[in-house]
Amino acid sequence: MHNNRLRNALPRCLLSALLIGGITTTASVNAVDGIGTHDLKLFELEGNTADNPAGPPTDWDALHSGATPANMITFTGVLPDPAPQTIFWKGGSKDVNDVSEWWYKQGSVSDKSNITNAYAAAYTAPADVCVTSASNNTVVDCATAGSVVLHEQGDLIVYFGMDRFANSGDTFGGFWFFQDPAVGIGDVNGQGQFSGNHVAATATEPGDVLVLVEYPQASGATPEIKVYEWDPNQVRGPNIAPNLSLRFTASQAECNNADGLGKLACAKVNLVTLPNPPWDYTPKGGNANSVMPTQTFFEGGINLTGILGSTPCISSFLAETRSSRSETASLEDFAFGGFDACGANVSKSCEAKITTTGDMVEVEFWGEVSNTGGLPLDIELEDDQANSMFTKVCVDGSDGSTPDGRCVGEDEIAGLTLGAIASFNLGGGQTVVYEGKYSLTEFDETTEFVDTVTMRFYDPGTGALIDTETATSAECPPTGEPGLLVTKLCSGQLSGDAETIDRTIEGTVKNTGNVKLTSLSLIDNVLNTALFMVVVDANSDGKVDANEIAFDFDTDSLQPGVQLAYEYEFSDPGFTHENDIYATGVNVFDGETVTSDTASVNGCEPELVQGLAITKECEPEGNGVQLKLVNGVLVVEVSNVIRVENVGQGGVGEPLTVTVSDDEVQQLVQTAGQTPAFDCSAITSCTGELKYGEFVTFEQTYRPDLDLAEGGIFELSNSDLVFSNTATATGSGVFSEQAVFPAPTATADCPLCPVPDTN
Repeated sequence: MHNNRLRNALPRCLLSALLIGGITTTASVNAVDGIGTHDLKLFELEGNTADNPAGPPTDWDALHSGATPANMITFTGVLPDPAPQTIFWKGGSKDVNDVSEWWYKQGSVSDKSNITNAYAAAYTAPADVCVTSASNNTVVDCATAGSVVLHEQGDLIVYFGMDRFANSGDTFGGFWFFQDPAVGIGDVNGQGQFSGNHVAATATEPGDVLVLVEYPQASGATPEIKVYEWDPNQVRGPNIAPNLSLRFTASQAECNNADGLGKLACAKVNLVTLPNPPWDYTPKGGNANSVMPTQTFFEGGINLTGILGSTPCISSFLAETRSSRSETASLEDFAFGGFDACGANVSKSCEAKITTTGDMVEVEFWGEVSNTGGLPLDIELEDDQANSMFTKVCVDGSDGSTPDGRCVGEDEIAGLTLGAIASFNLGGGQTVVYEGKYSLTEFDETTEFVDTVTMRFYDPGTGALIDTETATSAECPPTGEPGLLVTKLCSGQLSGDAETIDRTIEGTVKNTGNVKLTSLSLIDNVLNTALFMVVVDANSDGKVDANEIAFDFDTDSLQPGVQLAYEYEFSDPGFTHENDIYATGVNVFDGETVTSDTASVNGCEPELVQGLAITKECEPEGNGVQLKLVNGVLVVEVSNVIRVENVGQGGVGEPLTVTVSDDEVQQLVQTAGQTPAFDCSAITSCTGELKYGEFVTFEQTYRPDLDLAEGGIFELSNSDLVFSNTATATGSGVFSEQAVFPAPTATADCPLCPVPDTN
């Protein structure tokens, strides 16, 4: 509160007297009506609607046409109330009763009490207005020695008015200024009960305000204004009527500009006919273009902050007509509308992250605070988490950057206090961005990462709490950094029956992130992973060991840093194996983020060795040469025995597809009764399969010509004649399809006349 302020220096009786004093003739109330040299210059209260001269100060015509003069907080607009719309109903509809006891319906009232339109506008005082002293309300420059403040910069000044259908009687009007946003009615064309309740006065906060104005029609009569505060608990002292504390009264409270006296409230009626206003108005007996008859238009102004000592946070406005001047009079007609003269709202967003160590969640939160009215407010912000700290408050984009809802490069606002509570002053219509943070060390997926920022806003002059708002609770489960690492190894060896490859697939799945993963899956593009053995790899050796606990993909989750080992053994007819294994998991905190990894094997070929051995001998043993008569011709026929074996050479040999051939063949056949069977249908070669360690023999005959005989001369009389030829065995792996290299060969030298064995 400012020192040396008139309204705080006097008791109610003297304050009222001052507001009457000096108005014994044609009193001036320049400080409210906006006409004088040192006054507010906000609004013309001279008994008409015309903005003449053009503002400032302004008038109702200009506001209705869309003018937004400086220092105006809000304008209700012109609120029409055409008959028979919305009249009061039932006996409980009185000013001394709570709003919840009021009723309304469609119907008729007396012509003089029939409201046709109502309107109100709220302003902030642009500067201090001073009067000479506590006993002299002549408006003077505030630099004048001994002067006291009547209107303080930032005070809530409200102008109100209405027009009525007829002027056939005294005007008993009232204007309610409600603080509860729930106050209202339903269908204006229906009937029912009012919603909401009056806000009661407390030791530090104002209650709802009622301004009663009586304007007699007698010649030379002047209006009387009374201001009441809803005070059912009588915190202001004894009430003058049930639930109503009289805060201000003034007779002869007519607005005029005669002599430069200051007032906190005044009223004015049109004592002359007025042009039809720019809004819809039809008087009794007239039409839509008729003039406004005398005493059908009424307006007034009041410094609510000055009278109450603090500023109410008005949310709606109601103009009423009454049956008499009594506080308990029955209420007749009304017009209702929104009137957000002050208020603030707060929003909140947040983001949570788990630290890389996974043992702490760090939460950053931010949002906007907006002063939705025109009055400056003292703001306090508090978060409901125990270790929350507010770190910044700024005007978004004040550094020339594009507003982004965060304080990045912007400077902090002036007069800011940060910590567990952020406090600062916020001008009318201003919006700022705030930021803060807190941390949690105990959490799991059941933790509700929800917190709320509460905003309290106060009257900067008195420090009185006006209202409290809470931001919609922001929910921000930590996203963390989910991660998976999948490894895969493959080994293979020849099966015992040498028919397939026995393979073992093994590997690991590790949670490399800092959040627990649920809904894990392990998918192989070739194999059925449901057959895999999967365990929690307690010793981290990457192997499925005895006594390690099995992992159930349907029910189990994977904690950060924990590794699974998997293994699968199967028989594979192919020599090589290619497949991909794919693991996925879902972040337990958001239930949406899926992390994955893939591992592949390509080849997985067993370590097999290849080897063929071939021998060739003359048959019968040591001889193999016979003379045969064929078609009358004596020919030489040589017989050999060929033996081929899969020897593997130092390891597990691979089954081989073998072809045996000779450079001279009359006929090549497999020795009778032997297995495995070879196909010798080609006559000059035989083909079949030999497993490791198996062998097969063949009988070969050929009839050499002279080119095959050594010495080039075929003379049977030559006992030294030798017949020589070579057999070859070629092979390739049944699984690997790799050729045996080099292909072994064997040569048999069969003499025409073998030397007898002398041993």
